[in-house]
Amino acid sequence: MLIPVGEETANAAATARADASARATLLGWARRTVDLIPTPWLITGAGAVLLTTTAAFGGLATTPAEPIPQLAVGDTFEGSDFEMTVVGVELRDERGNALVFPDEEKGERVLVVTLDVVNTFPKPRPSMSVSLNLWSIDGVAVEGIDGPPTLSRADDGSGAPRLQPDVSVRVLAAWIVGPDDFHDDQELTLTLPDSTHRVGKSIVSGDYWDDVRVGAVVTATLTEAVAP
Repeated sequence: MLIPVGEETANAAATARADASARATLLGWARRTVDLIPTPWLITGAGAVLLTTTAAFGGLATTPAEPIPQLAVGDTFEGSDFEMTVVGVELRDERGNALVFPDEEKGERVLVVTLDVVNTFPKPRPSMSVSLNLWSIDGVAVEGIDGPPTLSRADDGSGAPRLQPDVSVRVLAAWIVGPDDFHDDQELTLTLPDSTHRVGKSIVSGDYWDDVRVGAVVTATLTEAVAP
């Protein structure tokens, strides 16, 4: 039986609308579910299935990359619900209140980045990362040094201070370095990370920060601390 042209066109339009609606529903479900899974999990299990699904329908929406701020000592960077200000960078023979223990016989020294940190999130937060889905101040990095720093309070040397909302804390981020790794007046490049705050509702519960990335670059001159 022949179908009139008008009816054929109407059927085609209805089919197209149904396909578009199904596609939008599937993509919306996939994106909402992706938001509930921490980044490290996306390469396994359900995360891999979701990525495959969204890729088949054109992938997740991306946003243009913003320029990374280039800062100097004393500039404040706001990221990961923290305000971070690099106060100075020192090379020390003695640890002071830094919570590291250099080997004097090996000539090891301590490189310390001093930061003023304010937790702008309305809940207390640890200064050290405590799980895969939580980033904190130990994401600060110095070019040429592998591994995260050890954190302590500058005033009393207590380790991994807990950061209360809207309270400024001076923090020491310290690494043990070799005797010839760095020198006085050397220009260093530091990075301050940024991340995305999420609230888990299914697989992960509560607040967490993931998608960790370089938030700002700080150029600083290394100062050799004068022994007391």
